[in-house]
Amino acid sequence: MEHKKNQESGLLYMFAGMAVGAVLGLLLAPKKGSELREDIGELGREGREKGRELVDRLSSMVPFRVKAAAAVGAVKAGGAEAIREVKEKVILDGASK
Repeated sequence: MEHKKNQESGLLYMFAGMAVGAVLGLLLAPKKGSELREDIGELGREGREKGRELVDRLSSMVPFRVKAAAAVGAVKAGGAEAIREVKEKVILDGASK
């Protein structure tokens, strides 16, 4: 699970680095101010779109993980109940002999 978190944070840093690099590239490029503002606006729109896609992808993983964790909890609880019932039956059968 920690490996997955490292991958996700790595993706976030990669996108942030790409955005910073693109902005610096635009600021250092010899363009008119109006062209530069237009390019920065486009970059911002693309960054928001990619950010939304990343958030959507990550949030689609959360319900599955929550459901899986709930299922594991239910299995553990059911197993504990079954063990308790078996112990009671063994104790009762042993006491009746």
